[in-house]
Amino acid sequence: MAKILLIDDMKGVRRTVSAVLKRAGHIVTEADDGDAGLHLLKCERFDLVITDMLMPKLDGIEVLLFLEQQPDRPRVLAISGGGSQVSADEAFMLARSKADATLAKPFDNSELLAAVDKLLKVAA
Repeated sequence: MAKILLIDDMKGVRRTVSAVLKRAGHIVTEADDGDAGLHLLKCERFDLVITDMLMPKLDGIEVLLFLEQQPDRPRVLAISGGGSQVSADEAFMLARSKADATLAKPFDNSELLAAVDKLLKVAA
C-alpha cells in the first residue's frame, strides 16, 4: 500500500484513477491543479505523484521542477492526453527528462496499475 498524490484538472480522470488505485489498496489524495498539488507536497509526504502535464494555473512541468529540487522526492508518473495547443508527445518531451515514467491518456486500468507497481518497486 502506497500513499499517492494524484494531480489532474479533469474531475472524471481523477475519479476514475483514484478508484482504480484505491481498489488496489493505495491511499490516494487528489488535487485539481498543480497549485493545489504543490501545496499538498509541501505539507505531506507521498510515495508516488501522478501528475497531468497540461493544467490551468500551474502545470505538470512546474510540479516536476519543484519535485526535482526536493532531496527525498517521491517517484513521479506523468500523464497526458495533450491539449488544444500541445500534443501529448510535446508534453511528454519535457516530462521524460524529469519524471520517472510517462503514460499517455487514454490508458486502461491494467496499464495504470503496471506503471504504478513498477515505480513503487523501484522506490522500495
